[in-house]
Amino acid sequence: ESSRQVAVSGKERPVKCVNPAYREKTPRSYVNIMYGCNNFCSYCIVPYVRGREVSRPVSDIIQEMQDLVEKGISDIMLLGQNVNSYQGVGIDQKRTSFIELLKLINDIKGIKKISFMTSHPKDVSMNLFKAIKDLEHVTKDLHLPLQSGSNRILQLMNRGYTIEHYMKLAREYRKINPKGRFTTDIIVGFPTETEEDFDMTEKVMEEIRFDGAYVFKYSPRPPAKSAEIKDDVSLLDKKKRNNILLNLQKEKRP
Repeated sequence: ESSRQVAVSGKERPVKCVNPAYREKTPRSYVNIMYGCNNFCSYCIVPYVRGREVSRPVSDIIQEMQDLVEKGISDIMLLGQNVNSYQGVGIDQKRTSFIELLKLINDIKGIKKISFMTSHPKDVSMNLFKAIKDLEHVTKDLHLPLQSGSNRILQLMNRGYTIEHYMKLAREYRKINPKGRFTTDIIVGFPTETEEDFDMTEKVMEEIRFDGAYVFKYSPRPPAKSAEIKDDVSLLDKKKRNNILLNLQKEKRP
């Protein structure tokens, strides 16, 4: 599969679930396990539009998945802005982690494939990589957004991790799940991104050799914080950097 370009120009509250999961005549269905986000990445409007993180109760998720199985659906993708921070109320009324949720879902009779997105590098752990390996029905693939290879830009993005931390995660994931597909997201042309910053991103891509990469050209989105920074990378440079990474991805795939 070739890499693809995608263009993108507090208090707990009750979880209102609009059941969008089942779609006629599609082999896969989607189940939201949580809504909102607490991370406030500086380029992202999700926390402003969808609010803070709210995890759905485990019983609701299990019931929805059992209903899907009864309708003949056996391939489920779990959705959340940051699935690794899932903390839904379990049957015992205690908080349930994402790994614990995966184990429960893996045991549902009739489920053949479980995938999920999106993960956040600051919350991913070796325990998740091991769970991916050990749980029979969980796909061995992982989508882990990089966004930039420059620590300076990552800090401006308010991502909460360093490139060194990300590289360690990539190495450990590949070690534990050597046959899994490792994919990512990258933003080019973030405000103040220099050629040196961009070169760092190129270097990371060359070293990790992602199986797929979604490359985005930055555009400001108020009220996200980055919209307050001058969008000083020209559209021409954004397109140039975008094409460089897409071509590099085609060349460097394992």
